[in-house]
Amino acid sequence: MLDAATLQTLRQCLAAHAGQTLTSELCHILDGIVRFGPERWIDLARFEAEDFGTFTIRAERFSEIFEELEPIHEEHWQETEKHRHGLVLNPTYDLLFARERAGQLVQIVARAADGSIAGHVRMYLGTSVHTGTLFAEEDTLFVRPQHRGGYLVVRLLRYAERAVRQLGAREIRADSKLINNADVLMRRLKYKPVALKFHKFFED
Repeated sequence: MLDAATLQTLRQCLAAHAGQTLTSELCHILDGIVRFGPERWIDLARFEAEDFGTFTIRAERFSEIFEELEPIHEEHWQETEKHRHGLVLNPTYDLLFARERAGQLVQIVARAADGSIAGHVRMYLGTSVHTGTLFAEEDTLFVRPQHRGGYLVVRLLRYAERAVRQLGAREIRADSKLINNADVLMRRLKYKPVALKFHKFFED
C-alpha cells in the first residue's frame, strides 16, 4: 500500500498530465513515484567539491551525466562482472533516474584536469527493515585503469562516506568481487567482512 505522501504525489502527477497521451516517459515517471515515492531531490550544494592532485571530486546528478558514464559502465562490466557475461549489459537507467528523484541515489565523480570522468562511486540509500535506520549501499566503485595507482579510489570512497553520513546513513554496505581483490581496499578502510555472496546463473 502506498503512503499518503506518495499517493498525493501520484495524484498531482496524473492531474498535471490529464488529457495527455500516456507516453513511455510519463509511464517511467509514474512507475518511479510508485516504486520510490515522491520527489525528494538531494541538494548537492551541501557537498563541497574536493581537489586531489589534478582531480576534482564532487557529487553530480546521475541523470545529467549518465551518457558520460555509459562507456565507463561498459569498462567496469568487462573487468569485474565476468561471472555475469552470459547476460547482456542493458542498464535500466530510468529506474536510476527514479531513485535519484526520490533522494535514494548519490553519484560521486572524480574528474581529470581535462574534465573527463576518471572514476566514480554510486551509492543507493534505503531504510533497514530490521532497524529502521538509513543505510547506503555501494553499487559501483570504479577508477579507469589509466588513473589508478595514486589513491584516487580511496579519496572517492572517503568522499562518498562523508556524503552519505551527512544524509544520515548509519552504515555502508558494499561487495568485493573475487576477480579483482577489492577486499584489500575495503579492509584497509576498516570495512569488515560479514557475509559471502553467492551467484547462480541459469543458462536457459
